[in-house]
This record gives sequence, structure tokens and C-alpha cells, in this order.
Amino acid sequence: MQKTRTTPATVADTGCCQLAPTTATAVQLADLLQARAISRHLVRLGVDSERVAAAWDADVTAAVVRVDSARGLWALVIPPVGRPFPMLQRGQRVGALDVRRVPAITDSAAATHLLAYLRDRAVL
Repeated sequence: MQKTRTTPATVADTGCCQLAPTTATAVQLADLLQARAISRHLVRLGVDSERVAAAWDADVTAAVVRVDSARGLWALVIPPVGRPFPMLQRGQRVGALDVRRVPAITDSAAATHLLAYLRDRAVL
């Protein structure tokens, strides 16, 4: 039988990121949902499911989609609406996707842009 967690996951439980902030707002939960949707689309686009994760990163105070590669850990930060999607490598900002987070950008489009970004840099 699977155990049910009664307390939120901590950084110690998940490695580097929490699954959700302990007192999450509706906006933060929406960001997490979008991060999870983007990570699911990455798997559908051919990225190994063991290399992709979505979680809350307390250091950048945002939801992130993490992609593990031979060249390190890459993270797509879910920004506020109207802003471009920043990219982090090993915790340092290294650029941004060529699209902004607007209602017209679907999760699959964001995943496709992320995949193109990583392939352009020979990460995948």
C-alpha cells in the first residue's frame, strides 16, 4: 500500500526543488500546472521521462521545468504573463526562449521551443 504524505515535500526530500511551496497561492499553483504540462509535452516529443521534472524552485521563487543532461541541469523558469521564459543552467541564467508567456502560447508550443533551444546548444 502506498503511503500518503501529510506534510509538504522539502528540498531534502526532492533533491534541489520542492514539489510546491508550503503556502502556495493560486498563481503559484497555476505556474506549477503549466510547468508539469510542459514537462509532459517534452516526454511526448521524445525526451526521456527520467530526464524531465517539474517543481518549485525556492531560489528563483518560481515553477521550473528541469531537464537533466550530460552537460548539466537546465531549467526553464515559468515567468509572469507577458515575460519571456528564462533559461537557467546550473542555477545561472543563460538566456531565454524566443517566446513570451502569453495566453496564445500553448504548453506544447512552449515545450517545442524549449526542445529547440536545448538542441541548438547540443544538450539533447
